[in-house]
Amino acid sequence: MAVFSRIEVINVMNETGLVPLFFSLDLELSKHIIKACYDGGARLLEFTARGDFAHEIFGELNKYAISEYFSPT
Repeated sequence: MAVFSRIEVINVMNETGLVPLFFSLDLELSKHIIKACYDGGARLLEFTARGDFAHEIFGELNKYAISEYFSPT
């Protein structure tokens, strides 16, 4: 089940005004990109699924982002 509803995602897109888009097969580099974007104010990121095993990187990044940056209200 998704952590955020579609309406919540759209609201964050409207509030932020941008959605950073990126892809890397390097998990640690991707974590640094997420942190830099978060520190810069982004609260919504799009990770493009390119390349072999991109879905595995995405899964790990999702777990990382939830554990590091999501605090339930």
